[in-house]
Amino acid sequence: MTQNGDTRNIKSDRENELLPLNALLHCRTVVEGKNFVTTGVMTNLEGELFEVEIHEYDQFELGETVKLTIYSPIGIQSMPSVVFAKYEGAIALLQPPDVVKRFKERREHPRVEITGKAQIVHVFNENGEEFVPENAKPFIVHDISISGISFSGQDAPHLLPNSRLKAMVEIGFGFSCELEIVRRERHEDVLHCGAKMRVLEPEMLRPLRALILRQQVEKHAQTRRDLVSKRTFNG
Repeated sequence: MTQNGDTRNIKSDRENELLPLNALLHCRTVVEGKNFVTTGVMTNLEGELFEVEIHEYDQFELGETVKLTIYSPIGIQSMPSVVFAKYEGAIALLQPPDVVKRFKERREHPRVEITGKAQIVHVFNENGEEFVPENAKPFIVHDISISGISFSGQDAPHLLPNSRLKAMVEIGFGFSCELEIVRRERHEDVLHCGAKMRVLEPEMLRPLRALILRQQVEKHAQTRRDLVSKRTFNG
């Protein structure tokens, strides 16, 4: 067996040993803070966040370190966490770093809706050489993740599947990235593209992650507000 083969087998064995993260969903979850302990239900697992539905959500402080004990079909799982947000009937908590070592993730990175602009500044040709596109128009950004983006605007010859580009993205802060077009669709006179994205400045990953977390929380909070309003209206 070659060394590369051994490495692949070790990786495969490790992946087989990982627990399914989905198994924690809808499980009874004990949240233990510095001054308060309560029991709720794990209602969401997305990206870097857990969401636990609890009636006493206002008993916890933002930034508070807590211990989670999750009673799941794959056994009792305990882990530390931090309260990132709280809203009607639930708290959002940061997943600890070792989650990726213990569990199989549902999705590599969640996408969130966002308003912004993207400007293509360079295009790579078949030889990997860069050139500046002529009369490049800015695009409207619709959603983003740590590793992907979708945008729309005017069609151009360099916007083909598998095309590699460099772009500047502005979504309240700016960063440069490399894109690879994976999807393109025309709706009337507008081109819609989806692309893999690699952020070129490592220090910009932190504000991008923070933005994605905030958007996730706002989406979850709005869903709960809508649910409460519906119950009140029907009740």
